Amino acid sequence: MIRQSFAKGASVLIAASLVTRVLGFVYRIFLTRLIGAEGIGLFQMVFPLLTLALTLVTAGMGVAVAKIIAEIQIVGDRRRLSQVMTLATTITLGLALVGTGLLFAFGHALAIRIFPDPRAYIPFITLIPVLTVIALSSVLRGYFQGLQQMSTPSVASIIETAVRIAAVWAIATLSLQKGLAYAAAGVSAGMIIGELSGLVYMYAVYRKKGGIRTLPLPTFTGRTESWRGSLRALLQLAIPVTLSRLLGSLAFAIEPILVTRSLHSMGYAAPLATQMYGEYSGMAVPLLLFPTVITYSLAVQLVPAVSEALAAKNRRLVERRLYQSFRATAIVGLPSSLVLTLLATPLCFALFHHAQVGRLLAIMAPAGFLLYLQAPLSGILQGINRAGIAMRNSLIGAAVKLIAIYLLITRPGMGAEGIAWSVAISVVVTTFLHIASVHRHVGFYVDAIDTAKLLVATLVTGVYLHFAWLHSAFLNNLGQQLLLVISSGLTLYLLLLLTMRSLTSHSFLRIPVVGRPLARWIRLIPFVR
Repeated sequence: MIRQSFAKGASVLIAASLVTRVLGFVYRIFLTRLIGAEGIGLFQMVFPLLTLALTLVTAGMGVAVAKIIAEIQIVGDRRRLSQVMTLATTITLGLALVGTGLLFAFGHALAIRIFPDPRAYIPFITLIPVLTVIALSSVLRGYFQGLQQMSTPSVASIIETAVRIAAVWAIATLSLQKGLAYAAAGVSAGMIIGELSGLVYMYAVYRKKGGIRTLPLPTFTGRTESWRGSLRALLQLAIPVTLSRLLGSLAFAIEPILVTRSLHSMGYAAPLATQMYGEYSGMAVPLLLFPTVITYSLAVQLVPAVSEALAAKNRRLVERRLYQSFRATAIVGLPSSLVLTLLATPLCFALFHHAQVGRLLAIMAPAGFLLYLQAPLSGILQGINRAGIAMRNSLIGAAVKLIAIYLLITRPGMGAEGIAWSVAISVVVTTFLHIASVHRHVGFYVDAIDTAKLLVATLVTGVYLHFAWLHSAFLNNLGQQLLLVISSGLTLYLLLLLTMRSLTSHSFLRIPVVGRPLARWIRLIPFVR
């Protein structure tokens, strides 16, 4: 199995994530038009509780496995690799089976007390079996990520997304005639089938060419760690990661309850409150998170890459990885935040036929760049064994968000906009806490000149987008209008970066499949190398 470099692995992850995100976005548009904001609200009401359960059963093992395997392969201890995989699989499978049994046994009583809309019980109970599938998938993903072999989990993600879309389309369409609750349950069932297909693919690759016995490792001459030592190493990272995710999942699970009950207290009926939450969580948030296709991929790659650099006692490489991540996030995140802010309403109307969602997106989007930066910063902290600090920062941000939701939603005239302001405030707090923590332990070097070039390119692009939108009304089709303005704006942004030498043709060579043809075309542009 071929080991990939940091840049190559990140490029593969980004390319695969982009494919899955585009597929998922098409799926989200289709689903919105099939079951509406209220149906999406029912599913989204269930999903936070599932996320909480997943956090408990996966126990942070995916991140822990990736980090430890990245360290072990440096010395070539094949026996310890086997120990780590056996322990991680046993722990996650055991927790998943226990969690599944408990949710089936007490799910009805739990749903009655937690969900503001009783119809949410049906999609909730349908979704429970996915716990075991995702738990096992997390261990295999961590294994391949630790080896910095990103192609396998990337392909698995594409397969999972494609199968899920097909399954949801078939099951939700057939279930819709029974009511929205059953249609939302169809979404749950489709998710299970998709996740299972990704797991089957990764396991097939593991058995065929990725097994521990066949890995090309250096000769190991030391003494293998005991089973207890391997367990301790797993838990030292898994526990803080789990606690961090648990606290985040608790906040995520409390959010729909707090939002809908607060809206109820303001006089909104239950179906309308569910619809408003569906507009926020099922439409505005996915649009806001779309650029994380880049930053999540960087975070996944950073944990094993930084762990390996530390194991090799190469601190300068850690600093280099941090700046590479910051720069990539800025190149993508700055124009993304700009587009989502300036064109929020027409985007939401064109994609979802819900123009009112645009006001929520426009509030959150200016904080988008800081949001996109969170995942790489958290990945750096986990890679340098500071997962507990990342947990603390995330906890503070989640607490700020919940308090802001409670205070803002109930203000006269705010309603759902209070949720959006709460997200923006929480993002700013969490990201600056992460920056301070990384600066304290690693340093946070930023090239002022290069960053200034990115800011100038973003500012010029913003001015262009504003006037281009005003003068594009001659196109009667909203979709064509958006396509023309956004594509021309991003082309201008790219040309500005190339002209200022912030990007070069060499920057595109590492992009899978299309990188070399792109680099050849870029070399033809005057003043670009």
